[in-house]
Amino acid sequence: MAIVGVFTNALVLVNSVDLSYACTKVTINDGRDEVDVTAMGAGYHAVTKGLGTAEIDLDFLQDLSAGKVHPTLQPLIGSTTPVPVEVRTVNAARSTTNPAFMLASALLFTYVPLDGSVGDAAKFTATFKNAPSGTGITYLTA
Repeated sequence: MAIVGVFTNALVLVNSVDLSYACTKVTINDGRDEVDVTAMGAGYHAVTKGLGTAEIDLDFLQDLSAGKVHPTLQPLIGSTTPVPVEVRTVNAARSTTNPAFMLASALLFTYVPLDGSVGDAAKFTATFKNAPSGTGITYLTA
């Protein structure tokens, strides 16, 4: 098993644009809703898995330059056209020890271009979720 170790050099692609240089944190949520299926007479709750949730949160340092963070993300907040979002633990080729966490059909739901006080770094979180045509998080090795 390949242990990630210290997380220092991830690859972050949003709509095929490499924004790794400005990304400070990645959170990938591949979960399932909890559905209560407890019947009358049961002594304990019974739960099963329901619909999936697929979300990628990316924390960025803001960059307003052409082709960088803001020009890449800003058009996506008003768009209903899905884009791919891909994260790898190491900025290197996909492999079994460096899989891509891919949300192939993602919509941007949260974009706060600036959030800070005097003296703060200009940081924010962008939240991508599975689009209606999406298949959730996939784990690509090639």
